[in-house]
Amino acid sequence: MGWPFVGRDAELAAVRRAVRGAGLIVAGPAGVGKTRLLDEVTCEVRLRATAAMSEIPLGVMAPFLPLADLSPLAMLTAARTALRGRVVVVDDVHLLDDASAGLLHQLVHHREAVVVATLRSGERAPEPVVALWKDELLPRIELGPLGRTAVVEVLETVLGGVLDSVTADRLWTASAGNMLLLREMHFAAQWVTHGGVWSLDGPLPLSPRLVELIEAHLAAVPAEERRVLELLAFGEPLDLAASEALDGLVTVTDDGLRLAHPLYGEVLRAQCPPLRKRNHQRHLASLLDDPLRVAVLRLDSGTADDPALLLTAANIASATGGVVLAERLARAAWSIGGGVQAARLLAFVLLFTDRPEEAEEVFAMVATDDDPIEVRTMRAMNLGWGLGRSDEAAEMDVMPAARAVLLFFAGKYDEARALLSESDPAEASILAMIDVVQGQYTGPFPVVPPKPEVGPGAEMNEFSEVFVHFLHGDLARAERLAVRALREKAEWDSMRSVWGVSCAGLARAGGRLLEARRLLRESRPAQPFVRLCELAQVEALLGNDAREVLAEAEKLVPQGMRVYRHGLWAARIWAGGASPLDGAAEVRAHGEFAAEALLLHDAVRLGRAAEVVERLRELASSTTGLLVPVFAAHAEALVRNDSAELEAVAARFEEAGFMLFAAEAAAESGNRALAGRLIALCEGARTPALATLTPLTPREREVAVLAARGLTNKEIASSLVISVRTVDNHLSNTYAKLGITTRGELALVLTDDAGARG
Repeated sequence: MGWPFVGRDAELAAVRRAVRGAGLIVAGPAGVGKTRLLDEVTCEVRLRATAAMSEIPLGVMAPFLPLADLSPLAMLTAARTALRGRVVVVDDVHLLDDASAGLLHQLVHHREAVVVATLRSGERAPEPVVALWKDELLPRIELGPLGRTAVVEVLETVLGGVLDSVTADRLWTASAGNMLLLREMHFAAQWVTHGGVWSLDGPLPLSPRLVELIEAHLAAVPAEERRVLELLAFGEPLDLAASEALDGLVTVTDDGLRLAHPLYGEVLRAQCPPLRKRNHQRHLASLLDDPLRVAVLRLDSGTADDPALLLTAANIASATGGVVLAERLARAAWSIGGGVQAARLLAFVLLFTDRPEEAEEVFAMVATDDDPIEVRTMRAMNLGWGLGRSDEAAEMDVMPAARAVLLFFAGKYDEARALLSESDPAEASILAMIDVVQGQYTGPFPVVPPKPEVGPGAEMNEFSEVFVHFLHGDLARAERLAVRALREKAEWDSMRSVWGVSCAGLARAGGRLLEARRLLRESRPAQPFVRLCELAQVEALLGNDAREVLAEAEKLVPQGMRVYRHGLWAARIWAGGASPLDGAAEVRAHGEFAAEALLLHDAVRLGRAAEVVERLRELASSTTGLLVPVFAAHAEALVRNDSAELEAVAARFEEAGFMLFAAEAAAESGNRALAGRLIALCEGARTPALATLTPLTPREREVAVLAARGLTNKEIASSLVISVRTVDNHLSNTYAKLGITTRGELALVLTDDAGARG
């Protein structure tokens, strides 16, 4: 398919308005999409100025010049006559010869033609061209780079599927929103798909044409300055001296020089001969004092001979979320004599990247009777959580806090509590998890100092804190922590996937169902059971059949992991039609009162408020969950059919960030305006409470009316000055909300709705 045109609705509208007037100058840097924008304009004459023709008077006008009389006046008159009364598009107007530029100026000045032209920013243009906007004969707009959202839309249109967020970030950053660079990288990329989600396989792609374009910028750089650029490519930022010859190729930041564009580094590294590359890396390693950067440079240059340096770097990498790099460094340290310390760190990384079999193999390889208790603890965690060998884990001599964690996940809350002390921050965090599960958490969450000897163990504390805040009902705080953790994971590894699943659950709770589904589809197979339970619930809330997803989750139920039971029950209720009362009774029997309140509220949402209102009142008075009183108020308002109280409940849910709950309560209140505003925030949710009140947004209705009249998506896009992809999205949302699949049904629904409103 052709390269799509998206993200330029405002600029396209400006161009189309200009065609109805005198014209327009569209300025911008090379490759930003100026020509592509003008491709959308219907015109009668299209001229392209070039450097080769710029020295030939009226050269660009050759098709309109007489063959016989070649006098300057005759040629000028012929061209002017040929263009009079027409829409003329001129690409690269700054390259026009003076005579052509003067003719264009006359056509505009005397309103004899409509002129729409592109101009490369920063280039010198003929004086008659400059006068077009300087004398306000034509308006001038600046076309900037595309934003991230538009870049994603372009790539997803081309790929025909969802783009994972890491790839989106990489390509948006590398292209800087420049459509020419983006197009070249796309065609050179090795694309892979995982569950319908597309991602890059390998480094940023460099097509021969892209390399040529970038090398053209670098060609004039003297050899010594080229060396500066290459050093930056392998080690930026650096405190280096640079001459004015590098203006535009480097930028000055607070921490030193950096290359002006990420792709400069990609090309410089790719073009650098192997021996020179090795020498650059060795030189940089001798200059820098950052252990992580030095270790990577030593490793890349084949001069890594200090296991202590590699181990230090591996710990830094794991602590900052770079577990792929941490694994590489730990393996390298082990291979050159890092011994037991390197092996243990490697095992920790494997444990935290969801590879329990490999982790246990390494643990067993270097295990001794004198292993520190921290190491035995991590091994027991791996055996119990990762491999399901809970009995072996229980027999190991581990730290009391670790034994308490194992007991906590097994649902033995009182036994776990007996091992813990509030005075120890790490143990207090486990107590917080027990308290929140049992509905007794009062906060604040303890500050747990990091323990470098436990490798990436800081992740455990972050997970605990997110778990506690979410189950307690503090959605905003939980989401801030989880989103920050996700952003810190720059590499696609299982830790990023785990945080992606966590963020998806929080987005779902906030009513952002499409965002949740995207995160779940992106996530790699880490924690597949948790991911599938969440995905089943999201798909069901979107009104889709999620029974197959639920069945896959049921096959993977982990043994003894009590804290996951609530998620499984929620998936069973929404995707499989299980009774929320059965789920509530099961978790209540284990003293999990926070989960009980959530499942009882599911019963309220499914029309069974009268059966659970008394128990919710009890929980509201006996537990500390922030939302439990709102759950009880929701049930009471439904039982009394109290519209005013339902509106108040909706407001309380909205304030807490639970938009889907708020939208459901508003719909039940009968307040269409309030419900419409809230439903619009819930991304296509189709729950029983919303079934009778799912209004279209103004834009969705506008698109729907035109579609019902028989207009094609392209015609609708042109009429409303939006992209065809946007029309597709609006119609898809409309069909989902109305429960229909064809334009014929749409016409019937809109007719019925108009009659009802009339």
